[in-house]
Amino acid sequence: MITLTPSLLSVFVAFLYTFVVVSGQYTIFSKIELPQGTFGPTSAAFNGLVPIEGPFTTVADGRILKWLGPNIGFVDFAYTTPTRSKQLCEGTNDPDLGPTCGRPVALSFHPITGLLYIADAFFGLLVVGPNGGLATQLAGGFKYTTGVDVDLISGNVYFLDASLTYTFR
Repeated sequence: MITLTPSLLSVFVAFLYTFVVVSGQYTIFSKIELPQGTFGPTSAAFNGLVPIEGPFTTVADGRILKWLGPNIGFVDFAYTTPTRSKQLCEGTNDPDLGPTCGRPVALSFHPITGLLYIADAFFGLLVVGPNGGLATQLAGGFKYTTGVDVDLISGNVYFLDASLTYTFR
């Protein structure tokens, strides 16, 4: 049995990156369209190494969408606030509805647990499990959370807050 150490993981990631770039992966690029009436994708993330799930993407109306392939397309995966309603929020790009609908702006998966970490401009740092649904807030009270990343080796979660200088507007 092979033990996955941080150094072995970094070698594997470097090999995978080199293989993908050298193998001409970019010659088979195809465009994936968002559902009609959906606006403002700001982040995309993939879950897993083999098989790879996704992409997952954020949209302006407060949802995180998951791509299930060309026959199904994007489906709702997660949302960041319990006050979000389809009737009010679906398809909106109105920043005034952010405190009600949420506005996820960045995504990052934990490589081992499969948890999806979300930076929401209005609700801070959140996390949702592999089955999606309502995300759990981990840190809030910010005026403009802008980014999140999970360290592939340590699993530490880092997030960015621009509240000292900026608001969502």
